[in-house]
Amino acid sequence: MQKVAIVGAGLAGVSLARAVAGRAEVTLLEKSRGPGGRMATRRAGPFEFDHGAQYFTVRSERFRSELEPFLASGLVRPWSGRVVRLGPGSEPGDAPSDTTRFVASPRMNALVKELAADLDVRTSVQVTSLERRADGWRLSDAEGGTHGPFDWVVSSAPATQTAALAPTGFSGAPALDAVRMRGNFTLMLGFETPVEPGWSGAFVEDSLLGWIALNASKPGRPPGASLVVQSTNGWAEAHLEDDGDSVRARMMEALNDLTGIDGRGAVHVSLHRWRYADTPDPAGKPFLMDEALRFAACGDWCLKGRVEAAFTSGTALAGALPL
Repeated sequence: MQKVAIVGAGLAGVSLARAVAGRAEVTLLEKSRGPGGRMATRRAGPFEFDHGAQYFTVRSERFRSELEPFLASGLVRPWSGRVVRLGPGSEPGDAPSDTTRFVASPRMNALVKELAADLDVRTSVQVTSLERRADGWRLSDAEGGTHGPFDWVVSSAPATQTAALAPTGFSGAPALDAVRMRGNFTLMLGFETPVEPGWSGAFVEDSLLGWIALNASKPGRPPGASLVVQSTNGWAEAHLEDDGDSVRARMMEALNDLTGIDGRGAVHVSLHRWRYADTPDPAGKPFLMDEALRFAACGDWCLKGRVEAAFTSGTALAGALPL
């Protein structure tokens, strides 16, 4: 049985690993403390924040079929909270949606953790380089460790990180180099008293903010007043290297102007910078694979920066890998 290393244990990497587990010996190497990728949740005392992906939709029958047991068990649930459009100086109006918004419960990272439960996931391992030897691929990590040998290496990391790992001569390099991703800031505010703006989530227009959500409005969440505030990708790109205090102050000011919510009254304040959160220019194909080098790549950035795209990319590559 061939050995496959997958760099990254987000939904794309975990979906790939599950799909090939019966045909190969799979090891996932994840730089964070657990699987999930941008389907992430942060806990701070009584507060919880889904600080990456806010929800997901289901468009394909294959993704719906994969989710059926989790819908039946309640691990995946519809989010029926009121979602509005919000702009400076205007009253919030309901945001139209022709699809159901879903979340994992009790927190966003629960779905990927459940999918990864029976897989070999090695966390806190940041892969920094690859070397192909006579017996296969060897991977080096940031702590000086080595992993391998492997017959195949797949990167499910963001496109920029995948490009840094890809071997010389990788046939997917032109498509990979054409991918453009953008960052995002997530401001997390926890309040001792309830925050009641009259809606559960808001798409923001004409502002440096792009999204605001009451985390407790999602199914299964604790009742604490946890507010998730996300910047637009364009504003984040222009300010990715700014001082964190400056970013927090600007986002709090915009929040107050839009909603009257004063973030200075929060008892918990934290900021997370996502360098790769959106893909305006995807690769345009489900995956990239070089059979001669035995190196491949997958991720939501191959198709479109959303949750279902990560699943689609990982499972499509699983069907193509010659194992």
